[in-house]
Amino acid sequence: MPHEDTGGGAPFALYRTIFPLSVSAALSETPGWLATTLVGLALVDAGYSAALAGTVASLPAAGVIAMSTILPAVARRFGVVPVFYSAAGLLVASLLVLVAAANSGALWLWCLGSFGVGLGASMRWVLSDGFVNHIAVSGQRGRLLAFHETIRSCALGIGPLIASLSTDDPARGFIIGIALTLIGGVLTIGMRLPQVTTGRAHLSDLMTGVRLAPFAFLIAFLGGVLEGVAAAAVPLYAVALGVGAAAGAFLAALSGFGNLLGQMPFGTYADSAGPRPAIRGALLLVIAALALLHIAMPYTAAAYAVMLAFGAAAGALYTLSVMEASVTASGEVGMLPILAAIAIVYTLGDLAGPIVGGITLDVAPPVAMPAVFLVACALAYFYARLDRNAA
Repeated sequence: MPHEDTGGGAPFALYRTIFPLSVSAALSETPGWLATTLVGLALVDAGYSAALAGTVASLPAAGVIAMSTILPAVARRFGVVPVFYSAAGLLVASLLVLVAAANSGALWLWCLGSFGVGLGASMRWVLSDGFVNHIAVSGQRGRLLAFHETIRSCALGIGPLIASLSTDDPARGFIIGIALTLIGGVLTIGMRLPQVTTGRAHLSDLMTGVRLAPFAFLIAFLGGVLEGVAAAAVPLYAVALGVGAAAGAFLAALSGFGNLLGQMPFGTYADSAGPRPAIRGALLLVIAALALLHIAMPYTAAAYAVMLAFGAAAGALYTLSVMEASVTASGEVGMLPILAAIAIVYTLGDLAGPIVGGITLDVAPPVAMPAVFLVACALAYFYARLDRNAA
């Protein structure tokens, strides 16, 4: 395993080491985004309200929050590497519960399986980010993190894409998720993984990280809101406009694949200008996409372009928040608590996005849904402009 190098070089060996970690993380996180999209659509098809469907679809995010809160302590107690490998078993068990839910229609099974998928995905996600942060060289940290997040973010596209092909048979989609989870678990077997620092593994470390880097955590929260909206609320939005469930799930997939377009450009820009100017640029792109979403939705090609741009910018916000927070606060509390805190805050946003989107679709005209999130992004951009002197 290459060690961290502060000399500014980024040998090919680092990319070669990061690649299987990133692919494994993507395959292991795909079930979370699959469930976020497919569970909501299945419940709406079963006659439940958009508000309830959006709430249940947010339970993978609730599972991520629950696990991330205790993950530093669990990793300190049992070891980072064993915890990393145990996540695959939890994911498979949770997906089997969702297969049972799809066959029986029991709401409690939908809830239990969705929550469990979030628990397992969190373990692989946070620890993979920790491994990559540990070996990333400082002079090109933005590019190396962006390389990792570009691959990892494929989960945001693959999950909804599987959902779009499984709306007629949700159980089939979850079985595909099981296969991908097993492949992701096998990919890293035999790798010599670094021991990521856990600090004291106290809950207070998570709050200390938030206090030391509030700007980064605000952006992480907003990034989570936007990606939760794309995964769960946009498909419901498409249904409300008469576009259709499969088309809505495909739009969510395009948002996820948009991450592939945005991570490296924004990460490279952050290496030269700093993460905060890159954050402001990403916010502007999100605002433009949201402003065009309602107009573009009836026109297939235009809707595809808008969702790709939306995903490119929304995904970059998470990566840039990790970069900002790790530089600002990891020296105080350790890398793993910082990444766990970022995951919690990001996923709180991911939890809120589908709920707010579903409620908005229930109580207001569909145009109100993108408008709500446009206002949130505009407020964040205003705050980022006020904070520009810290860049």
